[in-house]
Amino acid sequence: MSIAEAKKYIRDLHKRQENPYLWPDFLTGLPDKAAILSKLQEVYPKLGKYAIVYVRIANIHPYLIKYGPDKHADIIQWAAAILKTSCDHCAGCFVGTASTHDFVVMCETRNIEKHMREVQKDFNRQIQTYYVKEDLQNKTTLSFSRNGEMVHVGLIRLVAVIAARPIETEQTLLIRAMSKACDEVEGGDEVMVLL
Repeated sequence: MSIAEAKKYIRDLHKRQENPYLWPDFLTGLPDKAAILSKLQEVYPKLGKYAIVYVRIANIHPYLIKYGPDKHADIIQWAAAILKTSCDHCAGCFVGTASTHDFVVMCETRNIEKHMREVQKDFNRQIQTYYVKEDLQNKTTLSFSRNGEMVHVGLIRLVAVIAARPIETEQTLLIRAMSKACDEVEGGDEVMVLL
């Protein structure tokens, strides 16, 4: 190898590094946080015409406690694949991975709720293959007693927080705020909340 070849490699590397869409997350193949932030700069001023959706795989930790980690990567990859392939049917749609169990989708606002319900339906159909029949019938992963009261933890599902109109949250704080809102959705009965 020569210095000239090394220089060319570094020059090409810098060109690729300028485009965060070329550096996908290893597990999902989706663009990662850098791409999300880049796309957010483009979409945030157009909130209303475009929507931003924060999606989380809810109840995954109770599943891992009960069933073990063998299917963990599969579940994450199915969520990513369903989100990505559904986005491929929308012009200008973007999906990236915010963290291991969290994703961000950005696309035109029209039909976003319908679109997300279809994603959730497809994911729920696939996730059923990871449970035993009894858990599916009970719609519960774990049950236990806390202070004399029975607690039932539901099945894995996708929950979403949608920003589909201009909001007061600053662009730099939006993803974090949506993540926190997803915490609340995850603990409740809803699967989708509009900001």
